[in-house]
Amino acid sequence: MSDVSRRLIDLLNLARGYLQEKGVDNPRGDAESLLGKALGLPRIQLYLQHDRPLSEAEVAAFRDLLRRRGKREPLQLILGEVEFCGVRLEVLPGLLIPRPETEQLANMVGDQIRRSAGGETVRVLDIGCGTGCIAVALARGDARVAVDAVDIDYEALRCTTRNAARNDAAERVHVRHADVMNPRFAELVVPPYDWVVSNPPYIPVADFETLQPEVKLHESARALVAGATGVEFYHRIAELLPLLLRAGGRFAMEIGFGQAERVAEIFRPAAGQFTIERDLAGIPRMLSGQVIGGAP
Repeated sequence: MSDVSRRLIDLLNLARGYLQEKGVDNPRGDAESLLGKALGLPRIQLYLQHDRPLSEAEVAAFRDLLRRRGKREPLQLILGEVEFCGVRLEVLPGLLIPRPETEQLANMVGDQIRRSAGGETVRVLDIGCGTGCIAVALARGDARVAVDAVDIDYEALRCTTRNAARNDAAERVHVRHADVMNPRFAELVVPPYDWVVSNPPYIPVADFETLQPEVKLHESARALVAGATGVEFYHRIAELLPLLLRAGGRFAMEIGFGQAERVAEIFRPAAGQFTIERDLAGIPRMLSGQVIGGAP
């Protein structure tokens, strides 16, 4: 292979075409991220060094990463991390990869907490913490926040612990092993909380096989699928809110496509008021509200 054919810009263009043929949604951006990973360079340097010839070892490393992405392994898993609300998080096979919609949810809750008055601790319960993305983002965003991060998956709890530590939030993110469907769930956590947040499973079981290969082959079905209707976890969380939240406490949930009206009806008996926010694509995606009554 000549130096010309090994030029950074030429390999980048070839990689873009390869990923496009494989059906990858963002072939140019993914090719840049993978090449940056292979070379240990930030993205801007790819443009500043566009004429640089790559060594055989660099080309081989890039091809290996490119091959994995061509098989539809998620970009985030290949890179091993993702940026979320200004923090960098480890991601692992089998755990839910943090998405822009969940980032919006965390930003929305964080903004409301930061606008709240007083210097007292704000206690948050994160149900189904996964990688710890919401818990770590909230704890990093406001020094008053203390989060109990709950998951049924021990690997999720270990990942959350590592992500809290790497972002200097270990003292304010506490993991707890518990299944929200357990009848004793409220006894396994420590209410009352000021906030309950969750990105629960919301994919109907019949829809699982229609998901992109990146999702159905590499992420946990347990973190995605919620029975025949996709709303069973919302029923359970709505039932628990009066036991988990203090009087006037607030909650925020990510919701699936087309679920806004059904989920609103589920939470209506527990919430004195609630709002539904849209994601960047204009889809109703986040429901938040304030509980009626609350835990003693």
